[in-house]
Amino acid sequence: MNFHWYSSIVILIVLPNFKITMGAQWSKMNFSDVVQSYGYPVEIHEVTTEDGYLLDVFRVPYGAKSSTKTPNPNPILLNHGLMGSAENFIVGGPTKALAYVLADKGYDIWLCNARGTQHSRKHVHLDPDKDLEQYWRFSFHEIGVYDLPATIDYVLNKTGKSQLHFIGHSQGTTTFFVMGSERPEYNEKIKLMIAMAPSALLGNIKMISLRLLATFKDYLKTLADYLKVYELIPKYLLSNEAIRSITSSFCEEHQVITRTVCSNVFVAMSGFSPEQLDPDTITFLTNLGPGGASVYQALHYAQLVNSGKFVKFDWGPRENMIKYNSTTPPEYNFANMVSPMSLFYGEADLMVTKEDVMLLTTRLPNVVDVYRIPYDNWSHLDFLWARDMDKYLNPHIFRILRKYK
Repeated sequence: MNFHWYSSIVILIVLPNFKITMGAQWSKMNFSDVVQSYGYPVEIHEVTTEDGYLLDVFRVPYGAKSSTKTPNPNPILLNHGLMGSAENFIVGGPTKALAYVLADKGYDIWLCNARGTQHSRKHVHLDPDKDLEQYWRFSFHEIGVYDLPATIDYVLNKTGKSQLHFIGHSQGTTTFFVMGSERPEYNEKIKLMIAMAPSALLGNIKMISLRLLATFKDYLKTLADYLKVYELIPKYLLSNEAIRSITSSFCEEHQVITRTVCSNVFVAMSGFSPEQLDPDTITFLTNLGPGGASVYQALHYAQLVNSGKFVKFDWGPRENMIKYNSTTPPEYNFANMVSPMSLFYGEADLMVTKEDVMLLTTRLPNVVDVYRIPYDNWSHLDFLWARDMDKYLNPHIFRILRKYK
């Protein structure tokens, strides 16, 4: 669960300003352009799900300094959070971001882009701008049941392997837990799952703005149906290009007043630890824009917050009876999630709290490692762009991966 664009509007507070320098090199550059600019190879693959969604999956097959130009033998699949995309794993640059440093460590890196994101806003026959009710009628449940299995099968087929490593952040972990419950046969295809800010049990969430929004879940669902708005930040209202243009203008160094607002927004999004937010990171983020998602994904998270349980989506009593043979949505089955898992959490994470992570460890049957980031102010989005990822996060990822190599 990221909420790292729309929640920032709610949680904006006055914080100390710091200098932002805008680099023109990021403007109009896509994922491939950025990665290749650092000397890394990129491939783009298209995966078709069982229900017809078309997903772009990016691949960084080897590192920038690799002695051979053949894919590394160890595939890792990286999965982003809500409103994120594959770009989440390249934000920190080649010395820190996971896509780069893992490729340099000898891994074959594959990066998901879930249905509805800017790279996977496609379908075999549905138009996301016209067939609104049909295309956007999914929560994170469908991503776990359809997107991840299709992507895992594709990667294993391409690499000739029987297993891969999986690293997810926030919703990237939620969808993995869904897959483990609903498609348990895929547990055998996972060597190790690393969960950064594992988002399943959210009853102890400390972000007051999101807890407040969750209390209005039913009203927001009714409003979305009435307005027929099913995409978070609909493209016909505000395109990614428009968002990038607006944020870039606000954050330009010569915009003295709005630059302060811009810096405060990104600090709030990063978890109130301005010392972990590098100015170069802001430059990248202002040109990135939100990844895209369905309204139902956010509504599904609201259910988890309100109930404190890991439950399926509530479509209403009538449709629940058809889908679940029950008027209320059932819980996901933790007993089915048997792949080995390493859970990472931050002490200052207001979304995925230490209390919820500890509770989760009692429900998952095969937790092999629990790691507290050794930095007191480490928060939800620091896993993606913190200045000290190379100091506090990456070394333990390397250690646990070596153990399961």
